[in-house]
Order: sequence, then structure tokens, then C-alpha cells
Amino acid sequence: MIPHPVAQQARESLRQHQFLAAREQLNKALLKEPTNPDLLCEHLFVESYFGNEEVASQRFAETIGAPRHHDLELFLSRYFYCRQLVAHKQLSTGRLRTDVSADGWLKEHPYTPEPGIGTRISACLIVKNEEAVLEKCLASLQGIVDEIVVVDTGSTDRTMEIARRFGAIEGYFEWIKDFSAARNHALSLATGEWALWIDADEQLDPTCLDEFEKAVCRAHIGGFSIEIVNYLDEGGTVTEFVHSPTRLFRRLPGVEFSEPIHEQITPSLINLGLPWTPLPAARIHHDGYREELVKSKDKVKRTLEMLEKAVASNPDDPFQLFNLANTQFVAKTYQQAAETAEKCIRNIAAAGADYGSSAFQIWATALDMDGRSEEAVKVCELCATTAYGGIVNEYLWSIALYNLNRYDEAHAAVDRCLAMTWPENFVGDKAIADFRRYGHKAMIFSAQENWNEALAWYDETLARQPGYPAALLGRGNALVQLNRLNDAELTYRMALSNPATRWDAERGLGIVAGARGDYAAAGRHYKSAWDANPNDLTVWESWAFALIKMGDPVTPFEMLKKYRPLDAGLL
Repeated sequence: MIPHPVAQQARESLRQHQFLAAREQLNKALLKEPTNPDLLCEHLFVESYFGNEEVASQRFAETIGAPRHHDLELFLSRYFYCRQLVAHKQLSTGRLRTDVSADGWLKEHPYTPEPGIGTRISACLIVKNEEAVLEKCLASLQGIVDEIVVVDTGSTDRTMEIARRFGAIEGYFEWIKDFSAARNHALSLATGEWALWIDADEQLDPTCLDEFEKAVCRAHIGGFSIEIVNYLDEGGTVTEFVHSPTRLFRRLPGVEFSEPIHEQITPSLINLGLPWTPLPAARIHHDGYREELVKSKDKVKRTLEMLEKAVASNPDDPFQLFNLANTQFVAKTYQQAAETAEKCIRNIAAAGADYGSSAFQIWATALDMDGRSEEAVKVCELCATTAYGGIVNEYLWSIALYNLNRYDEAHAAVDRCLAMTWPENFVGDKAIADFRRYGHKAMIFSAQENWNEALAWYDETLARQPGYPAALLGRGNALVQLNRLNDAELTYRMALSNPATRWDAERGLGIVAGARGDYAAAGRHYKSAWDANPNDLTVWESWAFALIKMGDPVTPFEMLKKYRPLDAGLL
């Protein structure tokens, strides 16, 4: 059979991993020639990359005569062989009896498995002094992966004892300031056909069980990107950052990590011509960016040193510039972060990069945090003219305008943000879409002293994120301004439970008590707020006023002398 020109065009699109383009080309051609075997064969290949292997098997007989008919048979046989393996594993755990489709296909199309075709997953970790978090990680792997490989790079605590308890394959690697080298050593010890890249301060979500079982049947996919939720606050899920790197991938010769820091596996998949795709329902939880963990491991200092070395050797590498800017931001060196992020943006090729949006975010936010809100606005304006504009940029734009007291423009920007949805596989703080943008709208109304509107938007924020501390404090203030003191008191008491906002809540309760004329209660709350934050002189002034009302002008001045002697000397 003479190859169809559209089928050839689609094959070329597939080789370049342009799956949507190939699908569109074939769909148009099949409208005119619905029974052409070559077109249909390529169409079934493409649909399999979109997860429709079952449909491809049902129409396989219609491709007889196509040049790649036998290639499609082998392609689907690998898939159903792996499905059968998964079914046998499920049978052993009592979750499923059999896979009728897989059994039926393999009966009609006998298949001898090739090396590298299988469903076993090896979780690969590199560790150093991770006794505080490792057990939680390894427990989350149970029943999902088939083996655990733990490579130690110099632990002096109970890390490897914990690994042994979970039956891990042990490895040791002398640290040479190269994460890829250590990870590649872990891969060399693995025996599964698939590898899971996971760190000790991460945990698999239970949803990964079903998703991984589907993924490992698809040997035509080189790897799967998984959403990682990075928790930044100590309390739980209020502050989080989401990104989706390739974490589950085939363990093949040539599939290896590159870059000494912020290592990547995807470039090796590209070199081998292997596609990768998202695994939408899977999720990994990451605690390692919580402030206490970062401090305890001196992670920022170590990362900065390695990134500065990487950038020095290749000063125009946009990816490492991005990583350096991000770490400088975490280190709160905002001026440096803004300068590095700008350089990253200037060096990104015209075709762009998947981290370009995040680079713009760092640039704008670092300027704003550095007190340069006018410049932050200009960066957001620039971002909006590129492919990197969108929901996060509009949010940051609104914040910068708010900080400049340009409230009407801030409303316009956050309204654009509110009209947008969170893009699939987008990198950033997903809490912006979930609840932060609603809280920011409320803040703008509060700044304009439109308290009824502010209250309505704070209520909307709390409906989406119950207990969100900033919204509770804002709601309490709006209720005070509306003279709804009982409701304000209840709201402030809800905010007391969060250590980060406790002193603000105490101050709010002091305001409520003072408005009622209960200066004894006001004094107690203001004192608690002052004890928590003696740098806030406005709290001291409110406390002093309450005590003076009670006939005690001495105590607050004595405390001021104790904690702020310079300020006391000015009175």
C-alpha cells in the first residue's frame, strides 16, 4: 500500500511530539476518507497517546494493509500485556479478578515481552539526615511502589535505620555537590521498569495508586509529570505553590538526570525521542519548603552556593538564572532576586519556556517586596504583552496597584483575575485561584472604607478557605467599623488559634472591648498583643490608653522602658 501523504505528515508530527497537530491533521483527512487503513492506523496511534488504547484495539482490524499495521499490533500488545500484569497484582490484593480486554487481546495476539516492558515501580531517593521526615515519606509509598531505593550521601542520624525498616535497597554515594550524580546512582540500583523520583520530605497522595497503575501500562510514554503541592506555611495548606515536573518515568538506558542542582530527567527523554504527559489526578505533597525545615537544614545557603557556581560557569543560562532568582527570593534578598529574574526573562528564547511565567512572578513580586511597586506595575504590564500573562500576573498587578493606593485600577486588575480559571499544569500559587483573589478584592474595598462590600468579599473568601487568618482579621475589622461588635469578637476569637495572627487577633479583641467601654478587658488583650510584638508602638499606645482610663498611667511606661528604652526616653 502506498503511504498516504497525510499519514506521513502525521507521523512526522508524532516524531516531534506534536500530538494535537497530528490529531487535527488525521481527523480532517478521515472526514474525506473514513476507511483508509493508513490514515486510520496513524489515527489509532495518536489516540493511544491521548489514553484511548482500548478504542484503538477495537478498531485495529480496520487497519489491515496499512504500512504500520504490525507496529500498531506490537504497540497495543505491550499495553495489554502490562494491563494483565497490573490485573494479576490487583488479584493478589483482592481488588480485581481479571482484565477481560487484556486477556482477550493477548489470546488473539500472542506477545513475548521485550526487555524493559513491565509495570514494576522503583521509588528512588537520595537522603542525608532525614530522620525527621523519612518515615512519613516511605509509609506513603506502601502498596503503590514495588521497591524502594535509598541512597545515603552522608547521614549521621537514624535515616538509614528507618530505610532498613521499610525494606529499602541501600546505597551510599559520596557527596560531590551534584544532585544528578547521586540520583543517577540511585537509578543504577533500581530493578523496576519504571522509576519514581521522590524526596524524603515528600509524600504520595493515595490517588497515586490508581493513577500509577494506569500509567505503567503505557510503555509508549517516556514519563509522566505529577502535580507537586509545596506547602510554605507551618499550619497546613493556606500557603502553597504548585508545579508539575516529570517524576514517574521509564527506567531505560540513557534515561538519566542532568544538571548538578535543580536536576531534570526530561532532557534525557527528549534525547531518546520519548514523549511525556501529565498524570492529572496524581499528586505529591511536599513539606520541605516550610520555614522551620528550611532553617533546620540550612537549605537556602547550600542552594545559593551551588546555583551561584552554576550561573558563574554559564551566566546566560535562563533556567539556572530562574532557579537562582527563586532561591534569592526565598532568602528575602529581593533586590538581587529582581535583578536575576529580569536577566532570566531577557535570556529566554523567543519560543519561551515553561518557567517563564514563574520568572515574571518573581520579578514583579521581588520589586513589590523591595518597595518598588511602580516598577512592579511596569513588569506586570510587560508580562501581559507576552504569552506569560494570565491569572497570576493580574493578581500581582492588582497587589502592586493596591500598594500604590490606585484602588480603582487595582479593582480592574483583580476583576480580570477573577474572570480567569487556573490553567492545567500551570506553575504557581494555586491558592490565588482558590481563595486569595477574593480576599484581595475585600482588602481593596476595606482600603476604600466600603465596609459592606468588604464584608461580603471576606465572607466569600472564608467560604472558600475556612479559617484563612488574613480574611478573619479583615472580617473582624469590617464588623467593628459596622459596629457589629458581637460578631467582630467571635471572628477575632477564631483567629486566636493561629500563632502567626494571634497578636493581631488580641489587638482586635482589645478594640472591641474598648468600643464597649470595657477597659479592663481591653487592657488584657492589648497587653497580650504587646507581649507578642513589642515592636508595635500602636499596640502600646492602645494599651496605655486603656490603663490610663483605669487610673494606671505607670505600668505601660515601665514596660516601654523595659522593652523600648529609646522610645521611652522620647516621651
